[in-house]
Amino acid sequence: MIHPYRYSIKAACGLLGFSRQAYYKGAVDGTAREDAALRLAGPNLRKARKRCPSLGCRSMYDEFGGQLPIGRDKSIRLFMDLGYRVRYPKRYGRATQSGTREFPNLLVKKEVDGINRVWQGDMAHYLYGEGKFYTIYITDVYSQEIVGYGAYDSNRAETYAEVMRGAVSRAARDGAKLEGMIHHSDGGKQYESGIYKELCSRHGILQSMCMYSYENPYAEKTNDLINNGYLNHWKPRTLDQLRACQRKAVTDHNSKRRKKALGGLSPVQFKSKLEIMPGIAHTLNLKPYEPEQPRKRMIKKPNKSTVR
Repeated sequence: MIHPYRYSIKAACGLLGFSRQAYYKGAVDGTAREDAALRLAGPNLRKARKRCPSLGCRSMYDEFGGQLPIGRDKSIRLFMDLGYRVRYPKRYGRATQSGTREFPNLLVKKEVDGINRVWQGDMAHYLYGEGKFYTIYITDVYSQEIVGYGAYDSNRAETYAEVMRGAVSRAARDGAKLEGMIHHSDGGKQYESGIYKELCSRHGILQSMCMYSYENPYAEKTNDLINNGYLNHWKPRTLDQLRACQRKAVTDHNSKRRKKALGGLSPVQFKSKLEIMPGIAHTLNLKPYEPEQPRKRMIKKPNKSTVR
């Protein structure tokens, strides 16, 4: 209900129990706080966006918001007013194809309780003008760390094996044992090639395949975060530039990208904390539980009573 009463500032202050001086002082202080926030936020916003072009306002507040004299919601509104709303280009290229799979899906009703239990791999296209490159990523689903990556001008099985060998070598340097680990992917024939199967078999890695892209969510999310979140903003033109940008993006993602599922930590921070405090470990329930086969399209027959 809206009341028709009108109060002067003096009368309103008297009713609320404080002086007009306090009222005007609060307004001035609020403006001063916002001006101070603007001065402090500007350099940090530019630095954060240069490092990660798709970093959201909430994520930037989580990084340096504690330095600002205003609260979270006001800070985020300030960031948006300054033009830092995320502009997120979408460039899709279909990679997952229908057909048979040599390996079954081993992640149905799977519970993951540690690092190097399940890796998910996928390829994504990087398109610039008329050119096409291929970016490959391998992600540890538990820590969400990108453990292997590469960029190439061809889509041969040897390039996939090269990325996998790099991931295995880095894990070995960290003292990780990969025997019995599940390597999950889509149905790309590169994963079914002799060179790739021999590499996985040699290290005791179990191969798993999905029928649909939504059954490979961590790898698909990695493609989206790196290619759409970094590379499509930076627009590298050559393969060497693409590799340099990819390396920069993966490093930033692993070391600084805060993950809600990891308690607000980056993958590297979570991994380090897990070594010091094993008690923060959790069990990750992977979905979907049972892959569904596509249903036949139902053609609705016209009602005879409506046909004239």
